[in-house]
Amino acid sequence: MMALTVTLLFVRVEPLLHVVLLSAAAACLYAAAVVAVAREHVRLFLSLFLGLLAGWLWCCGYLYIVWSPAQQWDMEAGTIRLETDTYAESNVSYGVVYGRVTHVDGVPCGRKAKVYLQDGSPDFAPGDILVFEGTLQAVERQPDRNLLQQACFLAASQDGPIDRQPGACMNLLRKAAVLSHAIADNAMKLLPGNEGALLGALLSGNRDGFSDEFDRALNTSGTRHITAVSGLHVMTLAGILLWMFGKRLGLLVAVPVAVVYAAVTGFSPSVVRAVILLLFWSASFWLKQEKDSLTALGAALVVLVAWNPFSSISAGLLLSFSATLGLILLSAPLYEVLSGPMKRVKNRLVGKLLHYLLATTAASLAATLFTMPLNLLFFDTVPLLGVLSNLLILWALSTILVLGILVLLVSCLWLPGAQFLANWVLYWPLTWVVRVIRLVGCWQYAATDSTNLFLAAVCLAALLAVLLWRGKLLPGKTLLLSCTAMLCAVAVFTTAERMAFGLVEIHNYGNQPVFLLRSEGVSLINTGANPDRAAETVGTAMDRWNADGLETILCTSGDYRTQGGLRAVTESASAHRILLPSADGTVTVVCADRNTGVFSASGTVTVSGVTAQLLQGNEDTFALRLISKRFSLLSLCGLKITDALAVTETYPCGAGILVVDDGLANDWQALYDLCQRIKPEQILVITGGYSEHGDRFAGIPLILVEREVQRFRFVR
Repeated sequence: MMALTVTLLFVRVEPLLHVVLLSAAAACLYAAAVVAVAREHVRLFLSLFLGLLAGWLWCCGYLYIVWSPAQQWDMEAGTIRLETDTYAESNVSYGVVYGRVTHVDGVPCGRKAKVYLQDGSPDFAPGDILVFEGTLQAVERQPDRNLLQQACFLAASQDGPIDRQPGACMNLLRKAAVLSHAIADNAMKLLPGNEGALLGALLSGNRDGFSDEFDRALNTSGTRHITAVSGLHVMTLAGILLWMFGKRLGLLVAVPVAVVYAAVTGFSPSVVRAVILLLFWSASFWLKQEKDSLTALGAALVVLVAWNPFSSISAGLLLSFSATLGLILLSAPLYEVLSGPMKRVKNRLVGKLLHYLLATTAASLAATLFTMPLNLLFFDTVPLLGVLSNLLILWALSTILVLGILVLLVSCLWLPGAQFLANWVLYWPLTWVVRVIRLVGCWQYAATDSTNLFLAAVCLAALLAVLLWRGKLLPGKTLLLSCTAMLCAVAVFTTAERMAFGLVEIHNYGNQPVFLLRSEGVSLINTGANPDRAAETVGTAMDRWNADGLETILCTSGDYRTQGGLRAVTESASAHRILLPSADGTVTVVCADRNTGVFSASGTVTVSGVTAQLLQGNEDTFALRLISKRFSLLSLCGLKITDALAVTETYPCGAGILVVDDGLANDWQALYDLCQRIKPEQILVITGGYSEHGDRFAGIPLILVEREVQRFRFVR
């Protein structure tokens, strides 16, 4: 509780002292609640009170001892010496590698950093020493960048050539990263394509080899969890060892094997949780005590959050623990309710099949129910067919793990034999899993997106029903019917919501607005943004909306020629139609089945079922007006003040939403004149952070678009 409180305050409140004081006030409120609830139970009261105090002291100490010293290196420039911890990641125009900065201009540093490289296809490996001229910067307090959750508080930018030197100390984590990469690479050599990538992900946690289409299908089918090494993988390994060596010796062997496996997969939160649960269960066996899964789960959470309090807002950690909590609280009771009629089945084979079906259904329902609020919170999506897809593939995962380990061991001794086993034995269960995921994930409504708080309330009500049932206030059958009805209601509501409403997302990339439009299809408007950020945004939206490709790319500015956003987008997603401003604006694109056109005068075009009106402001930059039922938007970004005023004088430009940049927003008289002509209901300012306006201008609500994406729904 205190880690979550401190972290949420930390990302919203700037002075560190204010974070400490506000978190202390929150701790006092929690303590008052403890007094009200547990004042008659002295031991419980003391334990809760001391827990709050210890949590607050630990988190505040972490801020001052770990985070605060890292800020002293902000804007330090010089010769940086970096020891890499990971393999470098390739992007369109730059590379990224994580490591430890040992020295800056000869001064010891010893801080973990994310380094941005000028090379877009680097080949650095763990243990390399990189020496280059660069600048260190303190990372911003942005949870969506996932750096705080990794305890990475510095970023470095390469400014000069890199001198690569081998020979850094190969600690356990670096050796594990090399082994993980070798396992994934070996799996891809034995079985190319998505089958080999899936095998590598199951064995090593490396998820880099999937095709874009299959990676999207993993999200929409609700099966992404199988590629994240977790309790399923660890318990499968433990089960194999228990079957081979018996319970006593098997537990002694399983614990160190699980720890090594966790190291190979990078000590992700899900696998650390599974290892700690295994440790507790082993201890309960040797101490002859009753197994307490909730205590073990709580201990795992304490360990991870104590190591890094910022991990309390990590999507991966919260999803992993919430799914496990659902399995502990709900899976077995739901199975008991579902398996009531199964007692009449006499055939042993049929009974085993029904047992698998009902156990998998109960587990999937429990995990889905507990993770749905977090999916809505972090990803704005609801996988509707997760129960079905898990029911079809979970039986094959244990087989794949066992056969995969066997094939990899054989490949070390006899490669032809390993290739034979991979192609004739292991290939078939892998192919089944891949085809099921593709089949389920390709359906347009396999996952639907929604930011509606009503859905989150429904999910929380379902969780409350579970807690009431744990208190014996609800019968098991009533609970099962209630949970099923709620899940069905969410599915119907999100599907109907997507069919009835379109969505416009407005992103800010370097004071350049990027519009993503989802209605009958998915379209991108204006790609003159940072290339990698534009491609990343399109990929994320297509995953969330389960789209195969872009219907239209509409560039309203000539910036695409200099910043390369169009090239990056077309390399990551196919587009059926590309519209560029001015006939001389030529650009090479990589895009299947494209229909490229140019425009140099005003006109209208249909984009994903919405009318886009182009209003020429200068020779290669256009104002944009989106018009749909009960929705209209006018963007004047990129135009000079005189051009914007001329456009609104020449054309009828009434719109409910006016989008401007800092140049227009900071000229009060010009903005006032624009508002008199357009009469908007809202004003969005694409700003670099120095706008002089408050939350209203001339009585009109004003929203600054800096980091957070702005979304608007409209009737299709």
